[in-house]
Formats: sequence, C-alpha cells, structure tokens
Amino acid sequence: MPPRTRPPVALFRAAALLVPAALAGACKRSPDHEPPAPAPALSGSTYAVAPPSASAVPSASAAPVGPTLIDVALGGDAIPQVKVLANDIKEVFAGIPSCWTKADARVLNLEAPVGERKGLPGDKTLLAFAAPPAWFADLFAASKANALVGANNHSCDLGPEGLAATVSEAKKIHAPLAGADESDPWSRVEVVEKGGHKVCLVAWTTFLNDKGRKQKGCLEGSAGAKVARAELGPKGLDLIHEQLGKDDRWLGCDARIAYVHGGREYRAQIRPVLEQAQAASAYVDAVIITHPHVPDGVEALSSPAPKNPSAAGGRSVGRSVPVFKSLGNFVSNQGIAWTPGMSVELLDVDGVPDPIRTVWTRVLVIARLRFVWDAIDSQGESAGVLPARRPLVPGPPNKVLYGYSLAFSDRTPPLTIRLRPLPNGDNDPVAKKLEKGPHPFGDLLTGKCRLDPDAAPKCDGLHGDATASPSGEAAASAEPAKVSEVE
Repeated sequence: MPPRTRPPVALFRAAALLVPAALAGACKRSPDHEPPAPAPALSGSTYAVAPPSASAVPSASAAPVGPTLIDVALGGDAIPQVKVLANDIKEVFAGIPSCWTKADARVLNLEAPVGERKGLPGDKTLLAFAAPPAWFADLFAASKANALVGANNHSCDLGPEGLAATVSEAKKIHAPLAGADESDPWSRVEVVEKGGHKVCLVAWTTFLNDKGRKQKGCLEGSAGAKVARAELGPKGLDLIHEQLGKDDRWLGCDARIAYVHGGREYRAQIRPVLEQAQAASAYVDAVIITHPHVPDGVEALSSPAPKNPSAAGGRSVGRSVPVFKSLGNFVSNQGIAWTPGMSVELLDVDGVPDPIRTVWTRVLVIARLRFVWDAIDSQGESAGVLPARRPLVPGPPNKVLYGYSLAFSDRTPPLTIRLRPLPNGDNDPVAKKLEKGPHPFGDLLTGKCRLDPDAAPKCDGLHGDATASPSGEAAASAEPAKVSEVE
C-alpha cells in the first residue's frame, strides 16, 4: 500500500470556506427561522455513518471539497376535475412558489387514472376522476415533475384497463410513476441523481374506492398493471416491512422517500396511517402522506428496528425521520365557494364535511427535503490534526434537513385557478386570517419548520422532539367522506 500523503494546508482552508457556503445553498436563510440547538446525544447527525478506512481515503487531487446537497420538493393531490381541466395548466403553475421550481427534483400525486371522462361511472354520487392523456402530459411538463405518484384511492376509477393505461401513458411521456407498475407496483423510482448520489421513492395507497371486481383486477394486474396497496392494520404493516425490506428494493439508492396515500378526508391525519409511516421509517429517510385534501403538520418519528436490517442500508434504529402528515391538495377545484369574509373552520353541512366552502382545501403544503452528504471528515481537527478527506461514498445521507412552504389556490370566477405563495406576516389578508384556524391547520402558519420560499430547510430532528409513537386519532378507517365533490 503506498503511504498516505498530507494534502496542502491551503486546500483545506479553501474547503473550510466552501462548506458553509454550500450548506447555505441558493436560498437565503431567514434570521427568524434559526434551528433549535441540537441534542448532544445525537452527535450532530441524524445518521450514524462509519468513518472511511485508511485505504478508502483518496489523494488530494481526487477528493471533493464540499458536501453534496440535493433538494426535493413534494406536492399533494392533482385532481382533474372539470373546472381544473378548463384551465391552461401552464398558467395554473405560473405563480407557484420559487422553492418548487428551484428544487433539484419535484414529485406530486396524480389523483386519477389516465383516460377519458366518458369512461367514468354514470352514477354521479360516486366520486370518480379521469385524466385525459393530453392533460396528463401537460401536467407533467408544466409542473416540471421528476416523478409522479399513481397509487391512491382513485387509481382504479377506470377499472384495471384504466390503471394499465396510466402506466402505459406515463411511459410514453417518460414520466417515472411510483405505486403502479406492470409487474411490481412497489418498485422504487429514481427521482434525481446529483454528485454521485441518487434519491429514490416508493409509493402505495391504503385503500381503493371500488370494493368489487375492479379493485381485485387492479391489485392482481388483470389488464397488465398493478397498484400498490397496504391496508390499515397489522397485515398492512407486515406488508410494508416485507416490501420495503426486500434486499434489492433500494439497490443503488442513497436517499429514500416513502409516499403514502391515506387518512380521513377533510380531517387531521389518523394514527393507523401514521403507524404505516413509522414502519416505513425503518427503511427510508422521509415519509410523505396525502389524501385528506386539507393540510397537516410535519412530525418527527423515531424509526423502529427493521425486520430485515440489511435492507435499511446502514440506517440506525431510533433515527429522527420527518413525516409530513398531509400535503393537502395541489391542483383542484375544491374550496371554490370560500371567500375571505367566510369562516376558516372546517365547515360541515348537516354533519358532513363541505369541501366546497372549506378554505383549507385551497391551502397547499410543499414538503421540502434537503439531503446532505458530507465530503470532509472532521475527525482529528480538535486535536490540531489536519482532517482526512472523505470520498463521496454511496450510502445514506449524513443529514436530512426538512421544512415546508405554503401556497394558496386563488380563484377568479367562473373557472380561473392560479397557485401563488402564501407569505408570512400580516401583509396577506388570507394568511393573516388562516392563522386563526383550528388545530392543527392554523398551526401551519406559525410552525417552526415553515419556510419562506427562498429560505433553506432548517429542521433536522436533532432537537429531541422525535416521538416513539405517532400522534393522531385512533380512527380505524380511511374511507372517503360521503360528500358531493365539486366538479
């Protein structure tokens, strides 16, 4: 073995200047959003990463000088309702917060199969949607999405044939689709690769609307495609461990995201869905949840022991894993009847949720994840020894920073839908009014992990708030609410 050479001191001084600059990223951090002091017990990192061996340390000329940062933005449900389809989707996205367009990658949920609306059931009491192929392609292009999620309760609205068409159309436009596939719907999709590190995502739904032959055909792939589903309860938890714990599930992936569809519509997230999120956290670095059509907060959960330790990829038990409990809608026509003079409560009609007049169906959460891989090993610095350089070794990120930015869906009668940032402060009358909303919705406006669009994610789970068990009501069902969906 050739002797290790000490890199020039000047090179390390340059590295010391570059590291904090890289961590700041392209987004300016707001002084009002400083992260809490880290808990000493976690040693400054969400992950336990072993130092490289002496033989793995490269020469100074080959080593990177700063960390690798990958920013991923994730949105909620894009619903192709009639009035949504009447909009130019490019114009809908024209004013979306800058954190969406500036991210390295973007993901959203397609809340419908791909196909024509004429194939939907004639019974108008059944909530069913279809995304025409041309609109589907326009959505993918206008949103600048790197991947789409195809596992949700509406995946089978056009039956097994519609699910197969969704998979086929996604391939035609080269749109990576998670949660639905010709053979393995639990397959991970590759969202982005940067600096030698790859971010992957898996997706599933907790239920499908149809309970008969259509559901069976979509689960078994009778028309050539299957959807991933994990029912609430012990069987679903076992299935999550089985699927996410497969030895080859994450082969080649460094950072991992789980995207889950479940909960009660127009209500705070329920515990059985969060239990699925916690099971997934044994194998992934962050969990995203959609379906309630209203937003909810982000909660740090302590990851349990994986049933297959090798599938965790070196991730330690007890890590603090961010779980976004509901991103709400992303593109929809819900909340169309709400005006600034109305209540910000969750509104009912005769005890049934009213999505037409509930403002929270128009509030979007953009989940923001920053995966960080260190490039310099600081061991020995305190002893006055020059730090050894660390190569970009594939593996889990050294840190996951997270937060969320809020957006609002503006409406101009009769049809216009436009997305815009929901700013902090009192200058925006809608934002100011939403702060008075009920728990947990109003809390989103003042949450410690809320970010202005141009600020960098700052929460990291190091402040000791990760819980051993999830919160949420112990509801046993994630069935859709019995409401008349606005077209």
